Amino acid sequence: MQRFILSGLNQVVIRSAKYTKSTFLFIVMLITGSFVYTKSACIIVHGTWAANETWYRPVGHFFQAVQSCAQEFNIVDEVLSFTWSGKLGYPEQILAGKNLANVIMRYDSVILIAHSHGATVGIIASNIISESSPYGKDFPKISKFYALGLPVQEITIKPSMDVVKRFYNLFSFGDLVQTVNGSYQRAFGQIAGVINISIQLDDLHPSHSQLHHPAIGKDLLKIDDYFGSKQIGRFQLFDVNAPGLVKFYQYKLPTYEAQHDQATLILRDEDNDTKKCVHSC
Repeated sequence: MQRFILSGLNQVVIRSAKYTKSTFLFIVMLITGSFVYTKSACIIVHGTWAANETWYRPVGHFFQAVQSCAQEFNIVDEVLSFTWSGKLGYPEQILAGKNLANVIMRYDSVILIAHSHGATVGIIASNIISESSPYGKDFPKISKFYALGLPVQEITIKPSMDVVKRFYNLFSFGDLVQTVNGSYQRAFGQIAGVINISIQLDDLHPSHSQLHHPAIGKDLLKIDDYFGSKQIGRFQLFDVNAPGLVKFYQYKLPTYEAQHDQATLILRDEDNDTKKCVHSC
């Protein structure tokens, strides 16, 4: 009987001139009986010179806030931290990206939360996975990528969106580190799946280090899908194709609004950076 079933499946495969990779994998699993439990993780990555900090580790308040949210809503199977040298420079970031890619590939699905150049490391990892993965868009390894205060340099490096399903570029106009006196940008141009979101914390523009405040960590994994489905904080109006503003709070739930003038605000911000540099650089 088993031989007859296998023979029938083989004929189906032979007769099918075209079939998707997912269908092929399903047939292989059906034949071999090798159905595997899907495992997911949320990985938190620190930025430059921050390897010895605690906020991204299991003992840190930000980590614990993210982990509490993930466990309460069963978002992922586990939360873990990723440590790299934290040294400034592209060679160190490439090495870290390779190591992070290896970690990501252990899972079926991953959520990345990365601060500053830790997000650069995550972007490099996405490009490495894209170059090595035979599956492409059928299997986006990184379901969500939350970049906090990423120094954006789109001409040099940008996320591989065949590996990343959705990329949240969260930045603050109060972050004086992100742009490095105009050497980097705050936001990406129009890239499908990339959403530029300016954020506030308790109605103020947070600093670079405040972007990993636990008040942000406790709700980060719930934007935008969860809050949208519950119609909380106007997240049901969340537009993945337009810039937005998310206001986080320590003692109440966050809110969302479209930020149609974001490009103007960024230009004004860049002009202020230029003026500062003229007087201090």
